[in-house]
Amino acid sequence: MSAKPVTLQQRIEATPAQVFHAFINSTALREWLCDAATAIPRQEGRLHLWWAGGYYATGEFTKVIPNERVVFTWQGRGDKAASRVRVDLRPDGEATIVELTHGAGGKGKKPPKKAKSVRRGWETGLENLKSVLETGHDLRFIRRPMLGILPDTLTPEAVARLGVPVDRGILLGGVVEEMGAQAAGLQKGDVIVRIGGDKTPDWAGLQEALLGHEAGDEVQVTYYRGADKARTTMTLSGRPIDEPPADPAALSAAMTASGEAFLARLTEAFEGVGDERAARRPADGGWSAREVLCHLIVGERATHDYITQLVGGQEHWIDDWPGNLDIAHAGLLAVFPTPGGLLKELRRNRAETWAMLAALPQDFVARKGSYWRLAYGMMEGRLHDEGHLQQITAALAGE
Repeated sequence: MSAKPVTLQQRIEATPAQVFHAFINSTALREWLCDAATAIPRQEGRLHLWWAGGYYATGEFTKVIPNERVVFTWQGRGDKAASRVRVDLRPDGEATIVELTHGAGGKGKKPPKKAKSVRRGWETGLENLKSVLETGHDLRFIRRPMLGILPDTLTPEAVARLGVPVDRGILLGGVVEEMGAQAAGLQKGDVIVRIGGDKTPDWAGLQEALLGHEAGDEVQVTYYRGADKARTTMTLSGRPIDEPPADPAALSAAMTASGEAFLARLTEAFEGVGDERAARRPADGGWSAREVLCHLIVGERATHDYITQLVGGQEHWIDDWPGNLDIAHAGLLAVFPTPGGLLKELRRNRAETWAMLAALPQDFVARKGSYWRLAYGMMEGRLHDEGHLQQITAALAGE
């Protein structure tokens, strides 16, 4: 690479304060640049960025001038020395001109190697930053294809129950109707171990395997059904993007309406069902109908925590998610042993979620990336509900 550093400009319809926040806040950074981040924006404060593909960069802030300039060191995976990134913000009417320079770390030091990949990475990042701040849309998410699966946790118990010869992979808790996985013949209990040439030992591996693919692409999926290894060709599905309501009151109202309809159908599914039948596990050893209700409650409580994290701008990393733990179900069942009690507790937790959405503060709504991600995630959660309603129906039928 020549001695000339990589310099880019991007005009963004957002205030300098909003752009500045996107470069110094850990939650904001992961909304447009990386998949996980930690940032302490002060002199000699740390910065660590990580991507699902395995790349990472670490450094420290060397200059932080609110709404004007951010400078930090950058040492990526494989770099022998740190380079420097300088971000200058200049008001342009109601917009902001962002000038980013990625070059040498100091006098006498060489600029970063692989200038083409450095430029491409920042061009992609700044394009996404513009989208996130102007519309809330994370282009990495919008453009990512879907399999149409309901993932479950491949625990040692599940491995033994299913008879699969692997202990790592994507266990299917179900498939979404009229999407790629169902059309390819995949079904509940299958364990995906490879997509194309990439292994899928966990959720991060699955996301990495989908990088570079678009809706409509055909990929070969390798999976286990019991002890038998099989392959099938899947056409990747497009992500249905229904714009969520633009304000908290409307979002809460929409979630309340769809949630009440779901709870009514859920209650109807349990009408005339005795406690013994509700507690009976299906033939494949999966969750009982009662345990699925526990799972929905645990998920709702996690949603409360997630909303709090996003509003506070301190979203937790989920790399070490322990999976669906039976201990959470055990605690609930000790207090709410009947389907009626569990249904009431689920309704109470959902009502709390709807109230939290209605109370979202305006400064959070102004952070379009965070608000859109939360709102879209809430709306998309309806697919999760439908999948588990099917699971409950099957469990009650003894399937």
